[in-house]
Amino acid sequence: MGDRPRKTLLEPGHEAEWAELNREKREYHQSRARAMTPSERIAQGQKLSQQAVKLLASAMRSGNVPRRAFWS
Repeated sequence: MGDRPRKTLLEPGHEAEWAELNREKREYHQSRARAMTPSERIAQGQKLSQQAVKLLASAMRSGNVPRRAFWS
């Protein structure tokens, strides 16, 4: 049994694992995007835009963003 502490992926030396994870993630998103119809892509874009506006509004309410940022 080793008393050596387990290393996490966030520690140095795991570049190969991260490269593999990033490749798999990229392939997943590319295949998902290819499978979407144009109307599904538009709906997805609108959903993401709404989420971004909600996030910005929340940041403004908490005082972390200048109010003029919402209108620029």
